[in-house]
Amino acid sequence: MQPALKAPPSPLRLPKRPRHRWLRYCAIVIAIAVLVSTWEPYLWSNRYRVPWVFGEVVYKVQTPDKVVALTFDDGPDPRYTEQISQLLVDAGVRSTFFVMGRHAEQHPELIDTLIQHGHELGNHTWNHPSLRLTPPNRIRAELESTDRLLREHGYQQPIPFRAPYGHSWFVLPQILKQRQQSNILWTVQLNDWKPERPDVMMDLLEPKFDNGAIILLHDGDGESEGADRANTVEVVKLILEKYIPQGYQFVTVSELLTHGNPLPYQ
Repeated sequence: MQPALKAPPSPLRLPKRPRHRWLRYCAIVIAIAVLVSTWEPYLWSNRYRVPWVFGEVVYKVQTPDKVVALTFDDGPDPRYTEQISQLLVDAGVRSTFFVMGRHAEQHPELIDTLIQHGHELGNHTWNHPSLRLTPPNRIRAELESTDRLLREHGYQQPIPFRAPYGHSWFVLPQILKQRQQSNILWTVQLNDWKPERPDVMMDLLEPKFDNGAIILLHDGDGESEGADRANTVEVVKLILEKYIPQGYQFVTVSELLTHGNPLPYQ
C-alpha cells in the first residue's frame, strides 16, 4: 500500500501592495504643493525666517562701512549693458551682473567687455525659469551650463547665483548647498522692469538705501526680448551722482560680503 502523497506546501505569498498606494503618495505631494502655493504670499514675505522652504539667502550685509552693491539681472543686452558698464567704469565703480546663459551665448562680446571692465559675473540660469517646482536635473543643467559658458570666456572668479524672480523651494537650496553657493537676493528692487520712471525709482530707493544694501536693477529681460531699459541707464546716473558725493562706495556682491555678515532677517 503506497503512502498518500501530500500536496506540496503552497508558496509563501507576500502581501500585495495596495495598487492605490502610489496614488496616495501623489495625492500627498500635490496636497503639499497646493498648501505651500496657498501660503506662499505669507511665506514669501517672511522668506528669510523660513530657510527650510526657501533656503539660506543673502539680502543685505550688516556693516558700518558705507558700501553698497548695484546688481543687474537678465543681460547682457547690446542696447544697454555696455552703456551701463561704461557709466560705472567712468565713475570708478564695479558691479555684479547676474547674466542669463542664453543671452551670454548670443552676445559673447558683451561678456568679454564686462570682464575687461572688472565687473563681477553672476549666474542667473540659462533660460530664466522659475525654480520653485523644477526637477533637480533641470536646475543643475541651468546652473552648470551658465557657469561653463562664463568659464569658457576666461572668467576665473567665484560665480555668485541669483534665482530668477527670487523663487526657491526645497530642491534649489539643496543643490546650492552642494555647489557651495548662496542665493543672492536684494534689499530693494526699483521696478525698472515695468519700466518705472527714474524719479519714482529714486523715491523707492531712498528709504532702503543704507550700508550693506543690495540694489536690484535689470540690464536685460528674462521673459521677452526687446524690453526697454533706457530708464535703468538714467537711474544709474542719478544714483551715482547722488550717493558718491555722500561718501558711498559701490562694490560687487563678493566685495560687499567681505565688509560684514549677511543679515539673517529682513
